[in-house]
Amino acid sequence: MKRPACLLVLTSALLLSACGSKQLTLSSYDGTKTAVLTVEIADSPKEQEKGLMNRTELDADTGMLFVFAEPQMLSFWMKDTKIPLDIIYFDAAGEFVSTLSMEPCTAMPCPGYPAASLSSYALEVNKGFREKYQIGTGWKIDVKQVQKMSKPT
Repeated sequence: MKRPACLLVLTSALLLSACGSKQLTLSSYDGTKTAVLTVEIADSPKEQEKGLMNRTELDADTGMLFVFAEPQMLSFWMKDTKIPLDIIYFDAAGEFVSTLSMEPCTAMPCPGYPAASLSSYALEVNKGFREKYQIGTGWKIDVKQVQKMSKPT
């Protein structure tokens, strides 16, 4: 009985890696708190435009990391996104910039959710993720880890 279960776990892991899912670690300023999640990478304009549109669910502790080649004033919207999300912005050094909770939008005009300052990374996760891990000022992502996963265009 153990072999089929092991095979299923291995097959699932291989499928996730084939789909571009990666592990991302966020950490508090002093490293005493961490949040580890599985992310899909959106580092091309086409992937960034689609984002999490038309998804009806997002597994716990998963998300989408948007990676930009240059810092900019990022702003996202929820057009055709069916699940409430938190968005967490990080600057080029991986330092926390700001966070907002976003609600699904099915009719135009949809509101924008801008970063508080120049950002290079935006992480979309299930609403409540940020609160669950108490992510805020002083938190960061490991830019070297992200660079191994992504080549923004």
